[in-house]
Amino acid sequence: MSKIIGLVGMLAPLAALAVLIVHRRRAPIPAAIGMAGAALASLGTVAEFLSERAAWFGSDGMEGVLERLEGWGLLRFGLVAGGLVLLLVAVCVGPGRAVPRFPLALGGATAAALGIAMRLMPLDLGDLEGATRFFAVMALDTLQFGLLGAGILLVAIAVVSGRDADPEPLHGVIRIARRAYGELRRPRAEQHPGRRDDARR
Repeated sequence: MSKIIGLVGMLAPLAALAVLIVHRRRAPIPAAIGMAGAALASLGTVAEFLSERAAWFGSDGMEGVLERLEGWGLLRFGLVAGGLVLLLVAVCVGPGRAVPRFPLALGGATAAALGIAMRLMPLDLGDLEGATRFFAVMALDTLQFGLLGAGILLVAIAVVSGRDADPEPLHGVIRIARRAYGELRRPRAEQHPGRRDDARR
């Protein structure tokens, strides 16, 4: 489950950018603003990719690794939060139906707000040391950016929702997400065929 949350946080800005590119003709100006926001948030994914490698360079032990991880996490947070602001602006620009645009934006903003709250009000990990503190920091970062990623994706969908009479983008995104989730679960099912047979019985 933690891997899925981590993937959501890492890939959601890229998925948001893809959604806006595919549906840009529904609302060209809002989509352009939203693409700028999604691109900015996508730089946070690059920061995450770099942080997992750069944090280990140094000779100051686990404390140094944790400090570098927190520094990279702050950079990623700033990029993702800035992208989210642009996406919210894009939701409010241009004509269109209020539903489902604003409910989707509200849901995304709520998820993102929870992620932001985790950054602004961090838990006290002072009693934890070494590897325990490292894994706690990683778990909290994963959850935080999972919430931010889910929020960004929902707001990006909201940008191009309710703009015309075509089928809403949310339906296509849900269909793709189900397919991707099935692909992620398939290797586990193939490793444990007995469980699948038992479930069928």
